Amino acid sequence: MEEVLLEWAKAIHKENPVVDAHFDLAAEVYHRRLSGERDVVQRRYLEHFAKAGLNVCVSSVFVPSGDLPEKGLHTAVAQIAALREDLEPIRDRIGIVSSREELNLALKEDRIAVLLSLEGLDPIGTDLYLLRAFYDLGVRGAGLTWSRPNPLARGCCKAGEMREIPGGLTELGREAIAKMEELGMYLDVSHLNNDGFEDVLTCTSRPFIASHSNAWRIHPNYRNLRDDQIKALAIRGGVIGLNACGTIAGAYVYPREQAVSRLCDQAEYLLSAAGEDHAGFGFDLCNGLSASTPRLTFETEEDDLLLHHGETLLLSAALLERGVKEETLIKLIGGNFLSYFQTVLA
Repeated sequence: MEEVLLEWAKAIHKENPVVDAHFDLAAEVYHRRLSGERDVVQRRYLEHFAKAGLNVCVSSVFVPSGDLPEKGLHTAVAQIAALREDLEPIRDRIGIVSSREELNLALKEDRIAVLLSLEGLDPIGTDLYLLRAFYDLGVRGAGLTWSRPNPLARGCCKAGEMREIPGGLTELGREAIAKMEELGMYLDVSHLNNDGFEDVLTCTSRPFIASHSNAWRIHPNYRNLRDDQIKALAIRGGVIGLNACGTIAGAYVYPREQAVSRLCDQAEYLLSAAGEDHAGFGFDLCNGLSASTPRLTFETEEDDLLLHHGETLLLSAALLERGVKEETLIKLIGGNFLSYFQTVLA
C-alpha cells in the first residue's frame, strides 16, 4: 500500500470522529481483573485507540451462556463495575458517558467516550423493571438477545453455523422494546433472527441499529442482513456496523491483504445498500475476550480480520485506494454512528 494513502487515512482519522459501535471490552476487563490484572485498558488498548484516532467506543456487556440464568444479573453488573474501576485512573483520557451532553463534552476535551450496551437482555430474565436499573447504571443500548433464545426473543444461529432459526418476538419482548424507548435506550438488532427483525419493524417508533452485522449478499451468514433488512433499517434512520470477524465477513485472518480486501468489499456494499449516511464501524473484535475467558483447553479463537484498532487505518487507506470519497469515508469511520448517538441519547 502506498505510504501517501496511509498518511491520508491518518489525517482523516485525526481530524474527524472515529467510532466503534461494538467492542466486548467490559467482559474482557472483568475476566482479566478477576485473574489479578489491573489497568487493562491502559496497558492493552489505549495505544491502539490513539493510533486509530478513536473517539467513541461502545462496550458491550456480554454474559456467557454458562452464567445463565442464575448468575446472569450478577455477571452483567460486575462487568460494568469492573470497567468503571479500570477506567478510573485514566478518566482524563477515557470514560463512560450516558448522555448527549457528556458525549459532546468528551469530544470537546479529546477524551474517548465509552457507551454501555447490553448484548442481549438475558440478565433481566422476565423482569422489565431491571431495564430501569441498568439504565441507572449507565447502559444506553441493548439487543433483545444474543445468538440464543430467551423470554423476549430468539437469536439467530451462531456465526459458525448455517441454519435458519424461526420464531418472532414474544409479547414480553415487545413490551421490552416499548420500555426501552420510554427510557431512552436504543435497540440493537445484531444477533436477532429474521422473524424477530420483521417483528421489530412493527413495534418500534425510534431508529434502531445493527451494531455489528455485515451484508448477506457478500457473505451468506445468518449473522448478516439481507438487502431488504439493510434498507428497512436505513429508512428508519438507523446505522449498520461493519463487522471485522472473519467468520461473519467471509475471510481468513491471513494473508492480511485478503482480510482487509474482504472488509472493503463489505464496507462498499453496506454503503451502497444502506446509503452513505447509514453505515459505520462495529468491528466486534473478540481476540482479547477469547484469550481472557477461562477455559479447559489452551486453544483460543483468533478470527479478527483487524488485529487491533490501530489497523483501522489500513482499512481506511484501502477504501481510499478503491476510490471511496473522503467525505463518504468520514461518515463511515464515525460520522454516521456519532450522529445517531447524538440523536438518541437524552
